[in-house]
Amino acid sequence: MQRPIDRRGMKQPNETGIESSRTSRRARSIVSLSALLLAVSMAPVLAQEPVGKDLKGFYQQNCARCHGPDGSAVSAEGEKLRGQDFTDPDWLRGTRDDEMVKTILNGKFFGLLMPSSKGALTMDEARRMVTDIIRKSKKGQVIAPDSERPGGK
Repeated sequence: MQRPIDRRGMKQPNETGIESSRTSRRARSIVSLSALLLAVSMAPVLAQEPVGKDLKGFYQQNCARCHGPDGSAVSAEGEKLRGQDFTDPDWLRGTRDDEMVKTILNGKFFGLLMPSSKGALTMDEARRMVTDIIRKSKKGQVIAPDSERPGGK
């Protein structure tokens, strides 16, 4: 003898073939809960510092020729090309960060005196180049790419 099937907990389409509102509410609750759990689990990942380009390596590849490996522009190339000395305290005091960012992104004199880095750096990376590299340049201290430093990022 077979027992009758209890269909109370099963999806039952009504006459129009649409699921009951109770079942669809349950599905929305499950989706909402899943989205909430995903958002909470992603919070620590999103809070980490963004992994960007090695700006010191970028400096060595694109800027050191004129500005020198330490930012002082004292090399023969730097003096010949009139690279700005980033270690000069008077120049640093008299130059605003936004001016430096603009010059990095747009270049100087149509790219003839200094090439534009607009396609290679974002606005945020150019700002970090100014605050983390140019403003911290010290005469005689090479701006080494992170991969060459002991314990580098």
